Amino acid sequence: MSDINRLEKLLKGKDPVVCMLAPSFIADFDYPEIVWQLKKLGFDKVVELTFGAKMTNIFSHKYIKSDKSKTWIASPCPTLVQLIRTKFPHLKENLLPVHSPMGCMSLICKKFFPRHKYVFVGPCLTKKVEALELPYVELALTFRELEEKLRKEGIDKVRKRKLTFDKFYNDYTKIFPLAGGMADTLHSARIIKDSEILVSDGVDEVMKILKGFKNGKYKKYRFLDVLACSGGCIGGPGMTTTRSVDEKRERVIKYRDFARNCEKDLGRRGKIVHVEEIDFTRKF
Repeated sequence: MSDINRLEKLLKGKDPVVCMLAPSFIADFDYPEIVWQLKKLGFDKVVELTFGAKMTNIFSHKYIKSDKSKTWIASPCPTLVQLIRTKFPHLKENLLPVHSPMGCMSLICKKFFPRHKYVFVGPCLTKKVEALELPYVELALTFRELEEKLRKEGIDKVRKRKLTFDKFYNDYTKIFPLAGGMADTLHSARIIKDSEILVSDGVDEVMKILKGFKNGKYKKYRFLDVLACSGGCIGGPGMTTTRSVDEKRERVIKYRDFARNCEKDLGRRGKIVHVEEIDFTRKF
């Protein structure tokens, strides 16, 4: 059974379904039209992963602050995680033991929408592997698969009603899918110097870095914000458009700025107090 067929089965089931949309969506789709399209498709709720990304940052911040003995590696990228598991298993202890925004958001949704099923939609094929390890994510789809489903159902891009995301608003983490997005939103100035942070993207560069580790450290760096896809998640193989990485990056930045300026008061802003009882740590 294809993942699109699995989605159709979920949407026809007795339980309502939440779409957890990766913020890189704006590189492929328009906002707020995409929210209406997803609701028309049959999703009961549509949330963005920005609050989940905030939790990824907060818990990562704690580990970087508490342990200075190693070079920490950002762990949201599932392709990077699989690469370390298979080719560099000795570096698993360097991965920040924190759920990705998808993992964090699934735990958040489980608290606030306990009767729902949860489906992730994003630009990454390897998220399908990560989803298998998460207890509450039923399915991970790519933007290509979403576009195929929308086309199959004849759902156009014309805005019928202005709908916004359901709760959990956070604007600054909307740039998370860009190369360096995690480092830029980590609020790490008080715990780590800029010169101790390395940002890199593209599998060839990542391989060079991983090969360069010695005794749990990579050169002078204490934190590596590295992503397997060139340009970050916006360069993922599950994207649909032929826009350049620069064009996609510009759309993400404009979307972040629009949300910050025009939608600050929409919905409930996601705060740690709302989820303080949830454990967002992860084992590799």
